[in-house]
Parts: sequence; C-alpha cells; structure tokens
Amino acid sequence: MNYCMKIKTKLFVGFLLIGCFIGTMGFTSIFQLQKTSEHLNLLDDNLETLKKSEKLLLHANKIQYYDEILTQSARNYAFTGDEKWEKRYFEIEPLLSEELSKALDLGNNIEKAFFTSVNDANSNLVNLELKAIESVKNGNLKNSVSILESQEYKNNKEIYQKNLMKYLENRNLEHQSIVEESTTDVDSSLELIFKDIIFGISLLGISIAITVTGFLVLGYFFSQSILKPLRKLENASQQIIDGNLDVKTEIYSKDEIGELSRSFEFMLNHLKKTTDIETQLSLQQNLRKALDESSIVSIIDKNGKIKYANDKFCKVSKYSKEELIGQRQDLLRSTKIHPPSFYADLWSTISKGKIWHGEICNTAKDGTLFWNDTTVIPFVNKDGKIFEYVSVRNDITQQKNLTQQLLHAERLGAIGELSSRMSHDIRNPLSIIQNEFELLKRKNILDEKQIERVSTSINRITHQLNDVLDYLRDTPLESQKFNLSNLLSKVLSSSEIPSGVKIKTSGDEIFMIGDENKMNIVLINLIYNAIQAVEDAGEIDVSMEKTSTEIIIKVTDSGPGITIKPLEKVFEPLITSKQKGTGLGLASVKNIITQHNGTISVKNNPTTFIIKIPQKEENDNSSNS
Repeated sequence: MNYCMKIKTKLFVGFLLIGCFIGTMGFTSIFQLQKTSEHLNLLDDNLETLKKSEKLLLHANKIQYYDEILTQSARNYAFTGDEKWEKRYFEIEPLLSEELSKALDLGNNIEKAFFTSVNDANSNLVNLELKAIESVKNGNLKNSVSILESQEYKNNKEIYQKNLMKYLENRNLEHQSIVEESTTDVDSSLELIFKDIIFGISLLGISIAITVTGFLVLGYFFSQSILKPLRKLENASQQIIDGNLDVKTEIYSKDEIGELSRSFEFMLNHLKKTTDIETQLSLQQNLRKALDESSIVSIIDKNGKIKYANDKFCKVSKYSKEELIGQRQDLLRSTKIHPPSFYADLWSTISKGKIWHGEICNTAKDGTLFWNDTTVIPFVNKDGKIFEYVSVRNDITQQKNLTQQLLHAERLGAIGELSSRMSHDIRNPLSIIQNEFELLKRKNILDEKQIERVSTSINRITHQLNDVLDYLRDTPLESQKFNLSNLLSKVLSSSEIPSGVKIKTSGDEIFMIGDENKMNIVLINLIYNAIQAVEDAGEIDVSMEKTSTEIIIKVTDSGPGITIKPLEKVFEPLITSKQKGTGLGLASVKNIITQHNGTISVKNNPTTFIIKIPQKEENDNSSNS
C-alpha cells in the first residue's frame, strides 16, 4: 500500500469504487424492474378484459331471465287477475332496467348497439304490459289478453328475443376466445415475470458477493496500512511506560499516522524537558499537602479577601469554605484583644514585601476566641508586585488558656494572702464608717442625695469584700431545714434597692434542706447582680418552685444581656463585664450550688439565671407547710 496517500484519500477511493459498482448494479436492477413492470401491466390488461367479458355475459343472462319472468307475470295476471302476479311484475321490472343500464355502460360500441335495440324493445313491451295490467284493474280481462296477443306485442317480443339471443350466441363464442387468449397471455406473462425474478435474484446475489468481497479486500489493505504503524506507536508507548524516553517510532509516512508519529516524538521531547519541572511541582505539592495537614493555612489577595482556606482553618474558625471565600480577613478580627494599631503595623509590614510573624487572637463564627502563632508571607509576580499573601498558623489557644489559668491562679493566690489583711484592715474601718454614717442620718446633717450616694458606696464596698471572702472560704455545708421563701424576703428587705428598680416575686412558701447561710450568699449575689444589670432602672423577677425531686430558682432581669461568650464563662473567677465588680460573686454562687449537688445555668434574652437543687421527697408533706 502506498504510504504517501492519506488515509482519508484511501478510504474515499475505496468507497468510490464500491459506490460505482453498487450504482451500476442499481441501474441494471432498475432496468430489469421496468421490464418486469411491463409484463405485470400486460397481465393486468388480460385479466381486466377477461373480467369485463364475464360481467357482460352475466348481465345478458340476467336480462333474459328477468324478461321471461316479466312476460309470464303479465300473462298470468291478464288471464287470472291474481294480484300476486302484478306484485311480482313490479318487483322484477326495476331489476331488468338496472341490468340493461349496466350492460350499456360496460359494453363497447357494438355491444351497446345490441343492448340499445334490446332496451328499446323492452320499453315498448313494458308499455304494452302496463296497459294490459291497467285493463285488468278496470275489470276488462278480455282487452288485457288481446293486448298481450296483439301483433305489436309479438313484433317487439321478437325483436327483443332475436337481438338478445344473437348477442348471447356471439358473446359465448367471444368469451370462449377471450378466455383462451387471456389464459395464453397470462401464462406467457407469468413465464416472463419468473425469468425476470430469477435474473434479479442472480444479479442481487452477484452484487452482494462482489460487494462483500470488495469490502473485505479493501478492509484488509486499509487495516494493514493503519495497524502496522499503530503497532509501532503502541510499542513506543509501552517503552515510555517502562521509563525509556529515548525510543523512536520509525514511521516516516506522510499520511495522518505519520503526522501522529511526528507529534508523538515532539511530545516525547517535550516530556523529557518537563520531567524535571514535574518533579519539582510534585515536590511542591507534597510540601503543600504536608503543610495543609499540619498547619492552619489561608491565602488572601492583595485587597485582603480570602482566596483559599484549608480544612484546619475551617475547623478552628467554625466557618465553611463557602462562607470564607471572597470575604475579607477582617471577618476574624478580635478588636477586644488587639487595637487597630496592631493590624495597621501588620499590614504595613507585609505590604512592603516583608514576612510578618507574631501571635494573633481571632474570633470564630460562634464568638469564641482562638489564638494562632501566625506567619504571613507576601508572594510577588514576575513584575515584583505583591499579588497574594499566604498565612501559616499554628493553634496556640490551649497554651494561652493554660497561661491565663496560671495568671488566674496567681491572682487568686495573691487574693488569698490579702484576705486576712482585708478582713481586719478594711472591714473594721468600714464598720466604723457605717456606724458614723447612721448617726449622721439621724441628725439630718446630710440631704437625701448625699445619703443615697454614701449608702450605695458603703454597700458596694461591703458587697465586693464579701464576694472575695465568700469565694475564698471553703467551709463545709451545715444542712438543716429552713424556710427559703422567708430567706428571700429577708434578703430583699435588707438590700439597698434603687427607687427605679421593681422586684417581683412568685411562688408558694417553700422549705428547703440545705445551708441557710450559704443560700443567703447565693440570693444576695443574684439580686445584687440583677440590680447592676438593669443599671438602677428596670424590672427583676424572682420565682421559686418545688417539685417532687428538686427546687428551682429563677432570677430574670430586663437588662441588656450578657456580652461574655460563651455565657458559661460568667461563672469563672475574675470574669466580669462590669467595671464595679470583682468577678468572684457568680463564681461563689456556682461553688455553693455545686456543694448542694445542684446546677446553675444562664441564658440571654432576657438574662435568666436558673438554679436547680435536688431535694429528697418528704413523707410527711411538710415541705410546703
């Protein structure tokens, strides 16, 4: 096979040859079909002639039959006057007329002449027979018989029968001749058609054989011209898979496979050049994968929008990738920890193309804080301009929390050392000040505003001092049965409640088994905390109820809510959102409730503290008495 010829040219030539052969066979078949069609048309003409002759003969026989019935019916009616013959006559007469009409329509000119004379004679006979029938109806049978016996009637009858019989004799002879000729022509046509069919089948068989053979021969040569170089390409590909990049295809043809071979060798040369680059890229990808799995990684563009965040980043920030991509990095800023100048210095450093390293506190989606040891690396393009920043972080939240816990422990230790000194150095002078203040109140030396201001300050100092001492005291419970409702009333009556604060209590009288002094501290702290929350103007709702298994205390205020997140941190020591607090009051409350095997929780909107203290069921039902 000539390798200089394109594969598409080879295919075109092959299919062209096959098409020419099939076209020749097609034209031959069309010619043969036309001959067969002519023979079929001749056969159809012969059959049509035979069919027409048969119909005319049938009409003539029916005309003869109906005429005899009419003649007999008219004569019987004339001689007997029996009306059944009249009825019979009028039933048959239309049938005879119909058969004459059909014969006239079907016959040729000669046949029409016969049937026209018969029809004219029939019309005259019918007119005479109708006159005879009318005479019978008028009671003149003799006149009716004379009409049917008249010479005019006999002449028309003779004309009628003579022409009809002559036609029947001729038609029988012609019909026999037509049948014989038609039979001969049909046999001849069938023989010709059979020969045409045999020739067509032979021609079709030869065409199929030559076509199949042609396809097989062309397919073999085409497949050899394609498969041989393809095997060389397959062998070269296998050697490349085995690592041999110096293989040669040795295909020099100018067809499509030759072009494919040259492209293959060009690709192979390019592959040799890019092997080192791919190795380096693979190494970089492995390094990036290792970095992604070990560190918190994000990429931001030059405008500070997040382009990429790995799974660890999403896990620590509690945002999904869809929520992060396209958002500014400011989304995670914690302005409570870092001032604006901190972020300004960071951006100033990385904008100059320098690497920044430091510790950053960020805010997660749920409001919790997390600390990262962060390195921000600027990346520049070929023009030396920064186009993105890669941030690599390590989570140090746990270390920071441990550090804060150590600081808390140190602060609590310092408070413990000062507690005994505070008890003497502050409480004793504070008692003297309070006593002197009571004397001044009685003497009316101070106005009401001064009295309220001094009283509030003394109560605040006393409460803060008690917070510290109550938290540091670790005394065991002294459980006894006491009236919790009365204890609440005493706490409210002894508290300095601002005029703008309204406190509402609800619940039945409740008795409790527990430490009355410690529960007094709990109620004082919760009431004082609620008064501070409403900022001297608002509503406080205190409710208590007792079930069969526990006592539930709820303190709700109308204040703005707690800003500390998560809310449970308010029970940790030294945690407070108020400038006036010590951060130990709620911690003391939680310790006391825990000593009672109870729980305390808090929720916002509105701020509600919920205490649940288990109680043993009393058999005497005196708990609510």
